[in-house]
Amino acid sequence: MTRRILFLSFALILLSAVNSSAFDEKIKWSADIDSPVTSGITIHGNILILGDRSGTLHALSTATGAELWTYNGSSMILGTPAIVSNEVIFAQEDGEISCVDVSDGSVIWRSLPVSESGSRLNDGVSCGMGLVFSARTDGEIFALDAFSCDDVWTYQAKQGLRTAPAYGDGFVFQGEYDGLFSIIDAKTGERVNGGGAGGAVNTPVVRDGKVYFSAADGSVQSVQIQDVIPLWSVNIKDPVTTSPALGENIIVVGTARGYVFALNEADGKTLWQYDTNGGSITALPVIADGLVFVGGGDGVLHMLDIETGKELHRFTTKQGIETKPAYSDGVFYFGGNRGIIYAIQ
Repeated sequence: MTRRILFLSFALILLSAVNSSAFDEKIKWSADIDSPVTSGITIHGNILILGDRSGTLHALSTATGAELWTYNGSSMILGTPAIVSNEVIFAQEDGEISCVDVSDGSVIWRSLPVSESGSRLNDGVSCGMGLVFSARTDGEIFALDAFSCDDVWTYQAKQGLRTAPAYGDGFVFQGEYDGLFSIIDAKTGERVNGGGAGGAVNTPVVRDGKVYFSAADGSVQSVQIQDVIPLWSVNIKDPVTTSPALGENIIVVGTARGYVFALNEADGKTLWQYDTNGGSITALPVIADGLVFVGGGDGVLHMLDIETGKELHRFTTKQGIETKPAYSDGVFYFGGNRGIIYAIQ
């Protein structure tokens, strides 16, 4: 497959700085993978890993954007590839979960879809305790051994599932489309507790003994994992379309109407909000370097001051930013639905 490394193409991207910050706002490199980016970005050392609509997993150099290797999968790659030891584990739309060597993309194992109902995947995987967790559209949550691909357990929800589970503190956390939130023992696959919201629940986030989740009814909630104690619940009056992004004492979410909300991690109170004027936000915001990076489906990347929510910088591209970006060592990486990957610093 022919690829092009695009260094500072003014036909594709317009940079405007409306204020100054620690971020130098320089384009380090850009690269064309020839297919829309459909997965989040994972970084392992000096390797950038992401998947596309054609089912190709790409490994790019973080330094130059040069392609190091590719793996040609069976269908569109979903979620965000996970790293376990020196393995990359990722999900594909047809239900296959694959594991390849991070150094060269060689196949270690493949878990092929076996559902007689034709169930597929709508999202990716999470990993923990040497296991791989995912959820099928027929409502089955399942765990595989991360090293042998053996089936470990399955749990059948009452409905189809559209988002990936999260792992933390020995539990699997799954948001469901009807607003149910389930906590499942990661060892046994038994549901031990849960909660709910008034709309579809996005993939939860786990940190420091707490789980945070957001939902389509506009709610954002914090729950202490031990004894399942609700800590706070707020409603921002707009369907939340991203998982919570966690910073130091701050939570950031994006909404269906293009708003960014920053909440106090301790009590959920709104610290600030920002209107992108760009429609629904689906890419997870990234908090780093005193900034909040927010990509929109209209192709605009907003860089907001974490303290005030004021826009400091903006990139305008000709492609929608719809999947999870990544940040490492002062460089921000993101891709879009025209297949262009950018590294800015």
